[in-house]
Amino acid sequence: MSELEELRRRLQILEDIEAIRQTKYDYFHALDLKRWDELGDCFAPDIVAEYGRPDWHVEGRTGLVEWLEANEGGDNYAVSHSSHNPQIRILSENEATGFFKLHDWVIIEPSITLKGWGHYDDEFVREEDGRWRIKRLMLDYAYKEEHYCYRGNYPPEMTPALQS
Repeated sequence: MSELEELRRRLQILEDIEAIRQTKYDYFHALDLKRWDELGDCFAPDIVAEYGRPDWHVEGRTGLVEWLEANEGGDNYAVSHSSHNPQIRILSENEATGFFKLHDWVIIEPSITLKGWGHYDDEFVREEDGRWRIKRLMLDYAYKEEHYCYRGNYPPEMTPALQS
């Protein structure tokens, strides 16, 4: 391989890593800002997603966006994801893995606060349009806090996913 070809290969790897990083950040931004119409473009059509509990398993782009909107889309629901320390490995021209640390904060008005940290262990695929998308999303929480403050005898209703 010539020196120029080697430089092109190395540059492509760097561009792919940045594109994957941006895909993950697009996911967080669309989720936090409730941009459901943009969120689906972050996922491969056949995505498999696990959100840290056995009953929080969703397959398929449409099903995942609908599940996330149902659980995080309410007007009383605010979330902030902070992701950092990404480790991205290019496996082939069209496959990669990514490990992202996560800190998140969730407020469900009027009286529930959730916060925690963990990590995403994801698989990415470059699709025919050249875009990298999340093919497998695996969230594992290392720590979670749940705080409830309310008046009266009964706490407020949780989101559908948190009720199980």
